[in-house]
Amino acid sequence: MENKRICAILAGGPEDGIPCEPVPDEAFILCADSGLHLAERLNRKPDLVLGDFDSLGAVPEHLPHMTVPVEKDDTDTLLAVRVALEKGYRDIRIYGAFGGRLDHTLANLATLEFLRQQGANGFLAGVRDCARMLLGGETLRLPARPDWSLSLFAWSECCTDVCETGVYYPMAHGTLTRSFPLGVSNHITADTAEISCGTGTLLVMQSAL
Repeated sequence: MENKRICAILAGGPEDGIPCEPVPDEAFILCADSGLHLAERLNRKPDLVLGDFDSLGAVPEHLPHMTVPVEKDDTDTLLAVRVALEKGYRDIRIYGAFGGRLDHTLANLATLEFLRQQGANGFLAGVRDCARMLLGGETLRLPARPDWSLSLFAWSECCTDVCETGVYYPMAHGTLTRSFPLGVSNHITADTAEISCGTGTLLVMQSAL
C-alpha cells in the first residue's frame, strides 16, 4: 500500500463550495468520475481517477485513471470505495457526497454502512453536511461546531442504550427506532459531545444551520 493512511474519495456532488472538513494533506486522492472537478477546486492532484466518465465527459488521459463499464452494479463512488479497500485503506473519507439527488445521497449513506461492514471507518463530507455511522458498542466524540445541528438516526431497525452528552438535549440509555426521528436537530453545547450506542447501527449527522 502507498505510504498514506487515509484515502480521500472525491465524489461528483453538485455543490460548488469547499467541503466543511479539509482533505488531509497526506491522503491518497481518489476521484470518482466528475469528482475530478472537486480536486481542481481544492488544488489537489489525484493519485487515481476512476469511473465510466459519463459525468466527466472525457477520459482524463493526462492522469492515472481506471475506466470501468457504464453498465455496472456499483455507483462510481462505491466502486472507488472498493478500490480503496483493496489498496488496504481503512480510513476512507468521501467528499462531495451531498447536495444533489436524494437517491445519490441515500446511496452514499448506504456506502457508509458498507464500509463499517468491511471493518473500515467512513466519513461523508459536503459543504453543509457531514455524516458518520456508529456501530453497537462504539463511542464517538465530536468537537463543538458553532451554528451546526447534531442529529442521530437509527439506521438499523432499532438502536438501544443510546447515550448523548455535551448536547442541549442529552440522552441516557435511550432507544431510537427507524420510524421515529427522536434524535433530530440537537446541538453541541460543551466543548465536546460524546455519543455511544449499545446495539444497532446509528447514523450521526451534522448540518449547518
